[in-house]
Amino acid sequence: MPDIKIENLSFSYPSFGELIFDNVNLNINTDWKLGFVGRNGRGKTTFLNLLMGKYEYSGKIKSPVAFDYFPLLYFR
Repeated sequence: MPDIKIENLSFSYPSFGELIFDNVNLNINTDWKLGFVGRNGRGKTTFLNLLMGKYEYSGKIKSPVAFDYFPLLYFR
């Protein structure tokens, strides 16, 4: 199966001058099951939103698959 290819991805929020992602290059095999884990505020959701085309960025994202977001819901 084809790869998800990310080439020279750069992104910053308009209200935040610093780059969140700077010249990122990745190849991800679509046969993999992949999860992003990390501390709050490190760019995981931003990265997913970039993959889903919700934000403007520079660089290229080529994907043969669609992306979905399943937020963790807390029940009390």
